[in-house]
Amino acid sequence: MTTPTTSASTTVAQTVWREIRLSWLFIRVDRWTTVFPATCFVVAATVHARLPLGEAAVAAALGAVYFWLFIYEHTLANQLVGVEEDRLNKPFRPLVTGESTVRGARLRLIAVRITFPVYGYCLGVLKWALMWQILSLLQHEYGWGRHWLGRNLYAGIGVIAQLMAAWEIVTALTPDAWRWIVTLTITVTFLMSVQDLRDLHGDRAVRRSTMPLVFGELPTRIFLCAGFAVGPVFIHHFLMAPAGPHWWAVATDVFLCGLSLLLAVRVLLLRGPEHDQRSYRLVEQWYTFALAASIYTLR
Repeated sequence: MTTPTTSASTTVAQTVWREIRLSWLFIRVDRWTTVFPATCFVVAATVHARLPLGEAAVAAALGAVYFWLFIYEHTLANQLVGVEEDRLNKPFRPLVTGESTVRGARLRLIAVRITFPVYGYCLGVLKWALMWQILSLLQHEYGWGRHWLGRNLYAGIGVIAQLMAAWEIVTALTPDAWRWIVTLTITVTFLMSVQDLRDLHGDRAVRRSTMPLVFGELPTRIFLCAGFAVGPVFIHHFLMAPAGPHWWAVATDVFLCGLSLLLAVRVLLLRGPEHDQRSYRLVEQWYTFALAASIYTLR
């Protein structure tokens, strides 16, 4: 026999599970730029701080929840202002498929905007949580997202908010960690326009001034090709070489540099929405792999 208490518990569990599942549908496309890589940097900080395995696991779990909320706020705000565009570019998103209503997404955004800084305060990274929220407001409410420079600055400065929080969840910032953060911030700021190559039709339809639409698709591809081609020099000098001539550092250096050169070729020669989507996914995975490497290069 089902008791009222059992029924209430089941209802609560179902509601919680539905919200977790729905949040995943909102953030799943962006997991390679936030939850996965930033949690890797949390783990790198635990290794550097020599935390016991149990404490390290707790820190990684707390960090993963923080970055889930981090990107959930972004995706809710981003998708609320881009429903019509998503019907053209990304018809799988929850507001287009009907998995969530606009009103429901707005209520969830309010809840996340309250929960996220409170959680950040509990982890000791409130200033980075607030920095991300300010950036999100600039991007989605005050027009940064409609201009190519604002879009790139949002991504680049967002790396600072993300990785500073990841490290300081565990321990105080070190010069080596700061070197990684600066290098990745500059890289993302200059090369994030690769995401705009795949959405030319939708961006033109909503009159968004992305880099390919402002400067032309071919000049943008040449710029990005050059950026990815010289990327291995910076990867080696600032990220891998300081770890010393260990075999694992050399292997990672070769892998990341090879992926960067592959991207240089792809953005110039392989065009069209499907190819450009794959190129952007490779950029996201490069970012995750780089931060996974920080676990043993920053120890």
